[in-house]
Amino acid sequence: MPIRPIDLQTMLVQLSQVGREQAAEKEGAALAAAMKGAADQKRLEETKESVRRPDDEEMASKAVGDGSGQGAGGKQAEAKTGEGETGEAPEGSEVVKDPNLGRRVDLSG
Repeated sequence: MPIRPIDLQTMLVQLSQVGREQAAEKEGAALAAAMKGAADQKRLEETKESVRRPDDEEMASKAVGDGSGQGAGGKQAEAKTGEGETGEAPEGSEVVKDPNLGRRVDLSG
């Protein structure tokens, strides 16, 4: 079947349209992959920011009291800060006691 001049004229007009369609198909695949990657990244950030329940019951924290009783609560607070009954820090830790600590702010930059 021979190619007629009218067929060539029709194909040349549609050639630019075919090129655009093929470019859109290539970009569409890359765009879909980029969108999927962005969605995965967003989901990962949300899971990092969210608060989850601990898996084990042993790892779960105990309920916090109202703090009105100083009996056992005060001793627990001392034990958590690392201070013993004498009020001194345990060996190996450095405690800085400065009366001006936290009172002056450097505004010079």
